[in-house]
Amino acid sequence: MTVSVLSIAVAALLIGLIGGALAVRALKASLRETDSTAAIRSLDQRLDVITGEMNRTFAQALQQATQSLNGTIGTVRDEARAVREETRTAIQQQSLHVAQTLGDLNATNSRILEQSRSLDEFQRMLQSPKLRGDFGEFTLEQMLRDLLPAEHYECQASIGAGRVDALIRTPYGSLCIDCKFPLDNFRRALQATEPGARDSAMKLFYSDVKGRIKEIGDRYVSPPQTLDVAFMFVPSENVYYELIGRPELLTYGRQLHVVPVSPNTMYAYIQALAVGFRGMKIHEEAKRVQEILAQLGTRFDKFQDHFNMVGKHLENAKNQFERAMRDVERFDATLQGLKIGRLEETQPVLAELGPLKLDV
Repeated sequence: MTVSVLSIAVAALLIGLIGGALAVRALKASLRETDSTAAIRSLDQRLDVITGEMNRTFAQALQQATQSLNGTIGTVRDEARAVREETRTAIQQQSLHVAQTLGDLNATNSRILEQSRSLDEFQRMLQSPKLRGDFGEFTLEQMLRDLLPAEHYECQASIGAGRVDALIRTPYGSLCIDCKFPLDNFRRALQATEPGARDSAMKLFYSDVKGRIKEIGDRYVSPPQTLDVAFMFVPSENVYYELIGRPELLTYGRQLHVVPVSPNTMYAYIQALAVGFRGMKIHEEAKRVQEILAQLGTRFDKFQDHFNMVGKHLENAKNQFERAMRDVERFDATLQGLKIGRLEETQPVLAELGPLKLDV
């Protein structure tokens, strides 16, 4: 805004000077035509004065305009320098933040890649049926350890001629749990790209499940050593939901007294058993308290008999004490008689006293 005003002022001065010069020239031309020397000289003097004043005025205005323009340029330069410094600082800070963010993203990406590789290795490890069974046994053992007292369960326990992955002891027999679930054909079905191959793998998977149900029923359902039911532990929730979506498999399992359970449903079953075990513990403690109370009642009856006997002894002692006091009083009276010389009267009294007897 200040630069524009100064430019307009300078342009106005220039236009005024140019207009004054043209006017002077025109006036000189008109005076020359009149051939008046004195008037021309006087006019020249006046023009010189006017020209000098105009030059001074123009020089002052130009000096002021130059100073103002220099100050404005300096201010603009300082402001531009400050803005440039602020912009450079902000850009540097943003660059550092972006670099730090990129570093964090790289670190996170590296961790994600490491975890992905670990998961891939874990999945490849679980492709082995033995390792997969070991993992299922580990999961089940952790669940049993967290929810049940140690005396109520056992892992890798002997049952009949074989061994079971885990069993839970109840007053009515042992509940057997098998963890060796067949997953190979289910994995092939998931990896299949063609519908026909997937359907074929799923049929094989259902056949494997039926075979496993029959094996569990034959080996681990043998009352009264065991309960009339056994659990087939399915280590994956999605596989479990695939099973319960097949009514024929559930019906076959009920016929052989085998119930499929997932980690979530197994947790609920064990929680219910834990509540039952706590109820049994309370019942046993209540029976023990009743036995203790019965023993206390018997002991109290004996104590009451002894206490009554003590009361009788105390009553006898009281009676004997009173008799003794009466004898003492008579004896005292006899002694008093001896002192005053009435011995004849007191002799019958001594005869009546007789020997002292204390009955306890």
